[in-house]
Amino acid sequence: MAADLKERLRAALSQPSRKEQLPRGESVTELSDLSGLGGRWFNSPEGPGYVVESVYEGGHSHGSVVLHRALSVDPARLSGQCRDPRLADVHPRDFLYIDTETTGLGGAGAMVFLAGVARFEGSVLKLRQYVLPSPAYEGGLLGGLAGELNGAAALVSYNGKSFDLPMLEARYILSRARPEFRKLPHLDLLHPNRRLFRGNFDSFRLPEMEVQLLEFERENDCPSHEVPERYFRFQRTSDPTHILPVLRHNAWDILSLVALAAHLGGVCDGAEFPFQAARAAEYAGDYEAAVAHFEAALAGSPGRGERLEALEHAATGYRKLGRDSEAAERWRLLIAEARSRRITPYVELSKLLEHRLKQPAEALDVVRAAISLVERGLLPQGRPESEASLPALRRRAERLAKRARATS
Repeated sequence: MAADLKERLRAALSQPSRKEQLPRGESVTELSDLSGLGGRWFNSPEGPGYVVESVYEGGHSHGSVVLHRALSVDPARLSGQCRDPRLADVHPRDFLYIDTETTGLGGAGAMVFLAGVARFEGSVLKLRQYVLPSPAYEGGLLGGLAGELNGAAALVSYNGKSFDLPMLEARYILSRARPEFRKLPHLDLLHPNRRLFRGNFDSFRLPEMEVQLLEFERENDCPSHEVPERYFRFQRTSDPTHILPVLRHNAWDILSLVALAAHLGGVCDGAEFPFQAARAAEYAGDYEAAVAHFEAALAGSPGRGERLEALEHAATGYRKLGRDSEAAERWRLLIAEARSRRITPYVELSKLLEHRLKQPAEALDVVRAAISLVERGLLPQGRPESEASLPALRRRAERLAKRARATS
């Protein structure tokens, strides 16, 4: 009866049945040969470890991106996307791409059991995956990985700032080591992709970015939620078939980092993605490039949302560059946009006309038009204490009327 109940519960929870006995060969910690994984043992100052090494030619295509493109990206452009000027002085061959697999999402009990790192050596990409055969070998994993991190000039990850690096740092600290890698320039590709392609995709998880940006689709991939259980089964049984899919999953993650870094460099150049290039230049503070890319995006018949954003941000960019007439023209275009229904263009245009272009009468006309639309309910006013509120607009109109009379 108890066995029956257990099987019914397993079925309800969609859990695999364990009627079959797991293999009872030597435990992984007792094996001197893990050649089934295709790697090798090594010694580090912190103890022995195990690493699996792979080599990818620079011409290897990961989806639509050839890996060697990552060697030709402009690090100065990438540095603007993580706002770390130190990255501008790092050659792409000195980037260390890093991704980890863990037994949990955090806490003192969670361990990193697989750390994948890759860097270019000459024209080839060398991938090393440090595997934890059992907790007793954590020193070896951390020691081997420390050698990689110490030789890196910059790190590239996907959500590594929030997950991978804090997890590794915690394991080093628990091992009484003093990790220095958090001080390195770090390009976390999640953030620029989420910022530049905001509104384009529903999800910014790495597999989604692979499909949308790299045209790469994983076949027979190991789902992320299966990763810890596969590792535990490997640890219990010494059967490499449990963890080999995890190694492939991690390798794909790393290759995607390389391809996404190359893709981000292309986005910043602006030829294929002018709207995203404009966002990138604006974020980096390069307003000259930003307005040029926004104008290119406007010339390409963008959607309504992108058109409104391009007009507003081009106007702001021109204003920062001191090109006030062009800024005013973009605000006028935004006011003329059907269904724009925004008070900001009226306020900003009136300020430009009054203070920069010295045209108080024209500024007064703009403010009066805004007041009329707000009073008729055709335009929402700003917050009560803002310069776009109805009382503030009326005060601005009174002041402009006096200036216009004095000027005339």
